[in-house]
Amino acid sequence: MNAAALLKVFQTAHQRAVAYQRPVIAVSSHAAPTLEAVALYEAHRQGFFWCAHSPDLTLFGLGCAWQIEASGAQRMLDVNRQWFALCADAVIDGPKAPLLLGGMRFDEQRPCAPHWAAFADASFHLAHWLLSEDADGRWLRCQRVVEPGSDPAALIRDSLAAYAQLLNPPALAATSSKVLECTALPSPQWQAKVDQALQAIAAGELSKVVLARHVDYQLDAPLDSGAVMRRLHARRNAAHLFALHRGGHCFMGATPERLLSCHDARLTTHALAGTARRGINADQDHAIGERLLADPKEQHEHQLVVQTITQALTGKVSELQAAPRPGLLKLATVQHLSTPIAARLNTGKHLLDGVQALHPTPAVGGLPRTTAMNFIRRHEGFDRGWYAGPVGWLDSKGNGDFVVALRSALITHQHCHLFAGCGIVHGSWPADEYEETQIKLASMEEALLLFPCRSISSSEV
Repeated sequence: MNAAALLKVFQTAHQRAVAYQRPVIAVSSHAAPTLEAVALYEAHRQGFFWCAHSPDLTLFGLGCAWQIEASGAQRMLDVNRQWFALCADAVIDGPKAPLLLGGMRFDEQRPCAPHWAAFADASFHLAHWLLSEDADGRWLRCQRVVEPGSDPAALIRDSLAAYAQLLNPPALAATSSKVLECTALPSPQWQAKVDQALQAIAAGELSKVVLARHVDYQLDAPLDSGAVMRRLHARRNAAHLFALHRGGHCFMGATPERLLSCHDARLTTHALAGTARRGINADQDHAIGERLLADPKEQHEHQLVVQTITQALTGKVSELQAAPRPGLLKLATVQHLSTPIAARLNTGKHLLDGVQALHPTPAVGGLPRTTAMNFIRRHEGFDRGWYAGPVGWLDSKGNGDFVVALRSALITHQHCHLFAGCGIVHGSWPADEYEETQIKLASMEEALLLFPCRSISSSEV
């Protein structure tokens, strides 16, 4: 770390802040070939961790140099406006641009459950120190927001102290947690909700609705989020990994679904709907995948998602292309139908315009969107929080990547909340849908080293 060069960046940003009488971002980046993002996250158990593929990118952000919180239906557009206003006069030393990390709730209209209180409607952080690993190698960024009244000398002292903490994490004791109690809605009661959804579909009120389950594990000791992420990373296959900390709470997961990615105004996404388990050997796995590709019910559910994504992006993009037929996305415990979709952003549009338009997709909400969301609010019975919401990153050039926060867990002091859902359409069977949620829950239960929940408590959560 070149302290003199970093001080010069802070001083230049301070001069601009004084001249313009507004905050200015200062970013300095340098190569860091010996640092490893997953090892740093495992050691610190704080901040933001990200590991996505196609393209490959791993991030670890520690500390908060700036934060945006927004609420209401336009929250992502509010974040977009504030972010690009802040980035307008950025001082950038090195090849890496300022990068913002965060996400938002699935449904801002639903009352917030106590265990989600630390997670705002939309919340994004500018990490003080950010390590990135991609095709360009490993780079470490120092990111600060310099105010007109800031003291560059004080900023450099603070940043160097934080840098030392990054490289020398505190010695955290390894923890081992046992389940004291498991609370979940029993299978018959959850399947009754699926029956209600099927009745609404038969009546023509809905064509699809996604119903989720919430499982609450009460533990005798806090879970080690670093060890969990290491296990997820070792078996990630085609999943995208994320972890966000807010105070003493951590929301983390290994999701198969990308919501929207942008690079140089080129958007990529995929429709993901239709699920089957993995086989115990290659021949069985292939046979299960072929049945999934040929299943009319699963194909119908999948095409609803394809059509809705392409319609939602209309007016915001050009050159929209969707693959003519789905392929298979194979994960550790399940395989899904997946259709790649690509487009180019229209002039004046941003990645977060697309995120705002797409969320919630039919893969996590339903169709028609408003009717399905109202059905979920009335019948699902719990606050999803950030589960099934967009999580990701955005840089000052408009590039970014957002996934749908599925296969996820909220870890609090002595609780772990798991979530999994499935799409209900005409032809769905309640018992099959319950089994699908069990398969989806299993991927996180294995990483968390928790036994499957057998509804020890019958209370609704």
